[in-house]
Amino acid sequence: MPHEGMCFPPIVQGSNMPQSLSWPITPLQPDVQVLADRPLPALTTEQEETVSRIWAKALAAYPSLYNGRVFCADEITPARIHGHWSEYRRVLAQMKEPDVYGAHVLRPLAVVGLMFTPDGIVIGRRAETSIYLPGYWQGAPAGNVESRAQESTIDLPAQLLAECEEELGLVPAECRVGPSLLACEHPSSHIVDIGMRIDVSLTFEDLQTRCREQGNAEYGALHLIRPDHTPEGPMVPTLAALLELS
Repeated sequence: MPHEGMCFPPIVQGSNMPQSLSWPITPLQPDVQVLADRPLPALTTEQEETVSRIWAKALAAYPSLYNGRVFCADEITPARIHGHWSEYRRVLAQMKEPDVYGAHVLRPLAVVGLMFTPDGIVIGRRAETSIYLPGYWQGAPAGNVESRAQESTIDLPAQLLAECEEELGLVPAECRVGPSLLACEHPSSHIVDIGMRIDVSLTFEDLQTRCREQGNAEYGALHLIRPDHTPEGPMVPTLAALLELS
Protein backbone atom coordinates (compact mmCIF):
# COMPACT_ATOMS: atom_id res chain seq x y z
CA MET A 1 0.00 0.00 0.00
CA PRO A 2 2.27 2.79 -1.20
CA HIS A 3 1.21 5.69 0.99
CA GLU A 4 3.38 8.16 2.89
CA GLY A 5 2.05 9.57 6.07
CA MET A 6 1.63 10.87 9.54
CA CYS A 7 1.09 9.47 13.01
CA PHE A 8 -2.39 8.97 14.46
CA PRO A 9 -3.49 8.15 18.03
CA PRO A 10 -3.75 4.45 18.91
CA ILE A 11 -7.16 2.83 18.47
CA VAL A 12 -7.66 -0.06 20.89
CA GLN A 13 -10.17 -2.81 20.17
CA GLY A 14 -12.85 -2.96 22.83
CA SER A 15 -13.00 0.74 23.73
CA ASN A 16 -16.52 1.88 24.67
CA MET A 17 -16.72 4.76 22.21
CA PRO A 18 -15.70 3.83 18.66
CA GLN A 19 -12.78 6.19 18.12
CA SER A 20 -12.90 5.32 14.43
CA LEU A 21 -15.69 7.88 14.22
CA SER A 22 -13.02 10.59 14.40
CA TRP A 23 -12.30 9.60 10.80
CA PRO A 24 -15.25 10.41 8.49
CA ILE A 25 -17.16 7.22 7.66
CA THR A 26 -19.74 6.71 4.90
CA PRO A 27 -21.79 3.46 4.99
CA LEU A 28 -21.84 1.93 1.52
CA GLN A 29 -24.38 -0.13 -0.34
CA PRO A 30 -23.04 -3.64 -0.95
CA ASP A 31 -22.96 -3.08 -4.72
CA VAL A 32 -21.62 0.49 -4.68
CA GLN A 33 -20.46 1.63 -8.13
CA VAL A 34 -17.10 3.34 -8.62
CA LEU A 35 -16.95 5.42 -11.78
CA ALA A 36 -14.00 7.27 -13.32
CA ASP A 37 -16.13 9.88 -15.05
CA ARG A 38 -14.32 13.09 -14.10
CA PRO A 39 -11.33 14.67 -15.91
CA LEU A 40 -7.81 14.88 -14.49
CA PRO A 41 -7.52 18.35 -12.89
CA ALA A 42 -4.96 20.70 -14.41
CA LEU A 43 -2.10 21.87 -12.21
CA THR A 44 -0.72 25.37 -11.98
CA THR A 45 2.94 25.89 -12.82
CA GLU A 46 3.73 26.25 -9.12
CA GLN A 47 1.86 23.06 -8.24
CA GLU A 48 3.64 21.11 -10.99
CA GLU A 49 7.01 22.33 -9.74
CA THR A 50 6.12 21.24 -6.19
CA VAL A 51 4.97 17.81 -7.35
CA SER A 52 8.14 17.30 -9.40
CA ARG A 53 10.38 18.37 -6.52
CA ILE A 54 8.71 16.03 -4.03
CA TRP A 55 8.69 13.14 -6.48
CA ALA A 56 12.40 13.52 -7.25
CA LYS A 57 13.22 13.47 -3.53
CA ALA A 58 11.01 10.41 -2.96
CA LEU A 59 12.67 8.51 -5.82
CA ALA A 60 16.07 9.21 -4.32
CA ALA A 61 14.93 7.58 -1.07
CA TYR A 62 12.76 4.82 -2.61
CA PRO A 63 14.10 4.05 -6.13
CA SER A 64 11.45 1.37 -6.71
CA LEU A 65 8.54 3.83 -6.48
CA TYR A 66 6.27 3.73 -9.51
CA ASN A 67 4.17 6.63 -10.76
CA GLY A 68 1.09 4.52 -11.36
CA ARG A 69 -2.43 5.64 -12.13
CA VAL A 70 -4.51 5.83 -8.96
CA PHE A 71 -8.21 6.53 -8.63
CA CYS A 72 -9.19 9.66 -6.68
CA ALA A 73 -12.75 10.19 -5.46
CA ASP A 74 -14.48 13.50 -6.16
CA GLU A 75 -17.91 12.55 -4.81
CA ILE A 76 -18.85 9.75 -2.42
CA THR A 77 -22.40 8.56 -1.75
CA PRO A 78 -23.57 5.17 -0.42
CA ALA A 79 -24.57 4.07 -3.95
CA ARG A 80 -21.90 5.68 -6.16
CA ILE A 81 -18.38 7.02 -6.00
CA HIS A 82 -17.43 9.41 -8.80
CA GLY A 83 -13.86 10.41 -9.48
CA HIS A 84 -10.89 10.48 -11.84
CA TRP A 85 -7.62 8.71 -12.60
CA SER A 86 -4.66 10.63 -11.21
CA GLU A 87 -0.93 10.02 -10.76
CA TYR A 88 0.67 8.57 -7.67
CA ARG A 89 3.23 11.38 -7.68
CA ARG A 90 0.40 13.88 -7.23
CA VAL A 91 -0.96 11.89 -4.31
CA LEU A 92 2.47 11.66 -2.73
CA ALA A 93 2.95 15.42 -3.05
CA GLN A 94 -0.24 16.01 -1.07
CA MET A 95 0.89 13.59 1.64
CA LYS A 96 4.12 15.53 2.01
CA GLU A 97 2.60 19.00 1.65
CA PRO A 98 -1.15 18.78 2.44
CA ASP A 99 -1.96 22.27 1.15
CA VAL A 100 -0.35 21.85 -2.25
CA TYR A 101 -3.73 21.83 -4.07
CA GLY A 102 -5.51 24.30 -1.82
CA ALA A 103 -9.18 23.47 -1.38
CA HIS A 104 -9.09 20.93 -4.23
CA VAL A 105 -7.70 18.02 -2.21
CA LEU A 106 -7.13 14.61 -3.73
CA ARG A 107 -8.93 11.68 -2.12
CA PRO A 108 -7.16 8.55 -3.37
CA LEU A 109 -9.24 5.40 -3.05
CA ALA A 110 -7.90 2.23 -1.42
CA VAL A 111 -9.41 -1.21 -0.85
CA VAL A 112 -9.08 -2.80 2.59
CA GLY A 113 -10.09 -6.34 3.47
CA LEU A 114 -11.57 -7.64 6.70
CA MET A 115 -10.24 -11.17 6.34
CA PHE A 116 -12.05 -14.20 7.75
CA THR A 117 -10.25 -17.57 7.87
CA PRO A 118 -11.61 -20.85 9.28
CA ASP A 119 -9.82 -19.87 12.53
CA GLY A 120 -11.17 -16.31 12.79
CA ILE A 121 -10.36 -12.76 11.69
CA VAL A 122 -6.80 -12.03 10.57
CA ILE A 123 -5.22 -8.58 10.57
CA GLY A 124 -1.77 -7.39 9.52
CA ARG A 125 0.82 -5.08 11.07
CA ARG A 126 2.45 -2.83 8.52
CA ALA A 127 6.19 -3.36 8.25
CA GLU A 128 8.43 -0.85 10.01
CA THR A 129 9.92 -0.05 6.60
CA SER A 130 6.50 0.92 5.14
CA ILE A 131 6.25 4.35 3.60
CA TYR A 132 2.85 4.91 5.22
CA LEU A 133 1.83 4.20 8.84
CA PRO A 134 4.66 1.78 9.74
CA GLY A 135 3.83 -0.49 12.65
CA TYR A 136 0.05 0.08 12.47
CA TRP A 137 -2.41 -2.80 12.51
CA GLN A 138 -4.79 -2.73 9.55
CA GLY A 139 -7.21 -4.87 7.62
CA ALA A 140 -5.44 -7.18 5.21
CA PRO A 141 -4.84 -6.92 2.39
CA ALA A 142 -4.93 -3.21 1.52
CA GLY A 143 -3.83 -1.12 -1.41
CA ASN A 144 -4.52 1.77 -3.75
CA VAL A 145 -7.17 1.42 -6.42
CA GLU A 146 -4.96 1.57 -9.49
CA SER A 147 -4.91 0.64 -13.15
CA ARG A 148 -2.78 0.84 -16.25
CA ALA A 149 -5.89 0.69 -18.49
CA GLN A 150 -7.65 3.59 -16.69
CA GLU A 151 -11.03 1.93 -17.16
CA SER A 152 -14.20 3.94 -16.57
CA THR A 153 -15.80 1.45 -14.14
CA ILE A 154 -13.70 0.15 -11.26
CA ASP A 155 -14.11 -3.47 -10.15
CA LEU A 156 -13.53 -3.29 -6.39
CA PRO A 157 -13.47 -7.08 -5.79
CA ALA A 158 -10.87 -7.48 -8.55
CA GLN A 159 -8.76 -4.76 -6.93
CA LEU A 160 -8.89 -6.56 -3.57
CA LEU A 161 -8.05 -9.93 -5.14
CA ALA A 162 -5.01 -8.37 -6.79
CA GLU A 163 -3.84 -7.14 -3.39
CA CYS A 164 -4.38 -10.63 -1.94
CA GLU A 165 -2.01 -12.08 -4.50
CA GLU A 166 0.58 -9.33 -4.23
CA GLU A 167 0.70 -8.96 -0.45
CA LEU A 168 -0.24 -12.42 0.80
CA GLY A 169 0.49 -14.79 -2.09
CA LEU A 170 -3.14 -15.92 -2.36
CA VAL A 171 -4.75 -16.85 -5.66
CA PRO A 172 -8.34 -15.81 -6.49
CA ALA A 173 -9.66 -19.36 -6.12
CA GLU A 174 -8.70 -19.27 -2.44
CA CYS A 175 -10.61 -16.06 -1.74
CA ARG A 176 -14.24 -14.95 -1.75
CA VAL A 177 -14.82 -11.21 -1.70
CA GLY A 178 -17.96 -10.05 0.06
CA PRO A 179 -19.84 -6.75 -0.17
CA SER A 180 -18.45 -3.28 0.31
CA LEU A 181 -19.19 -2.10 3.83
CA LEU A 182 -17.93 1.44 4.38
CA ALA A 183 -15.71 4.27 3.20
CA CYS A 184 -13.36 5.75 5.83
CA GLU A 185 -11.32 8.87 5.07
CA HIS A 186 -7.93 9.55 6.62
CA PRO A 187 -8.32 13.20 7.72
CA SER A 188 -4.72 14.29 7.05
CA SER A 189 -3.77 12.36 3.91
CA HIS A 190 -7.40 12.19 2.60
CA ILE A 191 -6.94 8.56 1.57
CA VAL A 192 -10.38 6.91 1.45
CA ASP A 193 -10.41 3.26 2.49
CA ILE A 194 -13.17 1.06 1.08
CA GLY A 195 -13.67 -1.72 3.62
CA MET A 196 -14.80 -5.10 2.27
CA ARG A 197 -15.24 -8.54 3.80
CA ILE A 198 -13.11 -11.32 2.36
CA ASP A 199 -13.20 -15.02 3.25
CA VAL A 200 -10.22 -17.27 2.58
CA SER A 201 -9.97 -21.06 2.70
CA LEU A 202 -6.54 -21.29 4.31
CA THR A 203 -5.99 -21.73 8.03
CA PHE A 204 -4.18 -18.99 9.90
CA GLU A 205 -1.01 -21.11 10.05
CA ASP A 206 -1.10 -21.79 6.31
CA LEU A 207 -1.79 -18.13 5.62
CA GLN A 208 1.26 -17.10 7.63
CA THR A 209 3.41 -19.53 5.65
CA ARG A 210 2.03 -18.34 2.31
CA CYS A 211 2.54 -14.68 3.24
CA ARG A 212 6.12 -15.35 4.33
CA GLU A 213 7.04 -17.38 1.25
CA GLN A 214 5.08 -15.64 -1.52
CA GLY A 215 3.97 -12.24 -0.17
CA ASN A 216 5.74 -8.94 -0.75
CA ALA A 217 6.83 -8.24 2.86
CA GLU A 218 4.09 -5.64 3.30
CA TYR A 219 3.39 -6.96 6.80
CA GLY A 220 5.78 -7.36 9.69
CA ALA A 221 3.31 -9.76 11.31
CA LEU A 222 -0.14 -11.27 10.93
CA HIS A 223 -2.40 -11.64 13.95
CA LEU A 224 -5.41 -13.88 14.58
CA ILE A 225 -7.88 -11.90 16.67
CA ARG A 226 -8.94 -13.73 19.83
CA PRO A 227 -11.10 -12.53 22.76
CA ASP A 228 -8.21 -13.06 25.17
CA HIS A 229 -5.54 -11.29 23.14
CA THR A 230 -5.65 -7.80 21.67
CA PRO A 231 -2.54 -6.96 19.61
CA GLU A 232 -0.30 -4.26 21.02
CA GLY A 233 0.26 -1.10 19.05
CA PRO A 234 -1.83 1.43 17.12
CA MET A 235 -4.67 0.39 14.84
CA VAL A 236 -5.82 2.16 11.68
CA PRO A 237 -9.36 3.47 12.43
CA THR A 238 -10.70 1.82 9.28
CA LEU A 239 -9.92 -1.53 10.87
CA ALA A 240 -11.57 -0.48 14.13
CA ALA A 241 -14.71 0.49 12.22
CA LEU A 242 -14.77 -2.82 10.32
CA LEU A 243 -14.32 -4.81 13.52
CA GLU A 244 -17.31 -3.01 15.02
CA LEU A 245 -19.38 -4.36 12.11
CA SER A 246 -18.10 -7.94 12.40
